[in-house]
Amino acid sequence: MNGYQSFFRDPSTRVYREGATFGDILALYEFDVELREIMLDALLKVEAKIRSALAYEFCAAYGESRSKYLDARCYATSKGAKRVLPKLLNMLDYIANKDTSHEYLAYYRRAYKNVPLWVAVNAMTFGQISKMLTALRDNEKAKIAKRFGVGNPKELSSFIRVLALYRNVCAHGERLFSHRCHVEIPDTALHAKLGIEKIGPDYACGKVDVFSAVITLRYLLRDDEFKTFKAKLVKCVNGYLSLDESIGEERLLEAMGFTAEWKK
Repeated sequence: MNGYQSFFRDPSTRVYREGATFGDILALYEFDVELREIMLDALLKVEAKIRSALAYEFCAAYGESRSKYLDARCYATSKGAKRVLPKLLNMLDYIANKDTSHEYLAYYRRAYKNVPLWVAVNAMTFGQISKMLTALRDNEKAKIAKRFGVGNPKELSSFIRVLALYRNVCAHGERLFSHRCHVEIPDTALHAKLGIEKIGPDYACGKVDVFSAVITLRYLLRDDEFKTFKAKLVKCVNGYLSLDESIGEERLLEAMGFTAEWKK
């Protein structure tokens, strides 16, 4: 409960606000648990798609031999790629040649003397998938971005990197609703369309908060998938606000980075 108490205390005195109860803290905690479940379900759909797309495009370009995805020459030479490549190749080498915790990897080693990337990706975390996407050459990135309907490959890389971080928050049971990410998503057409306020040149929300993840999901999920996700999200937020008024809608939406018009 420690992560939720602060929302019911005076920030200057750390004394609980008048009328605050343990039930208020519990209600906020339970809201966050439900929010994590809804977000994680949507994030796993994106994760599955990006695994498949990444493996397909890499193998289409370089073949299925593990020697290819372990070869630094099959990756970009940009600063971002060089930054992640050493650890990425070490991780891929471990999966391809040493990992004994996944039976399907051992099977492919024994039966085919090879662990193709479309098998290896299943043993990779979302964060590792994100790093591999960063390391790919522009041609493969562009083809993957096109699969998601995203015109800019760099935009897709930023989207996936942010979602990987939020996936960790959800999977590890950390407080989600007020989380702020250390990586921001790029400005999108949705930021402008929603009329999000700007503070100087920067949007006031939808960049490093939970709303940034929701905007990203709007781009990366199919329309029907996002419609289902949004319905669950609206029900979750409305349900909490109708159950407990201790925080209030304005303060809750501010903590989540949601605009007043977020449902649009």
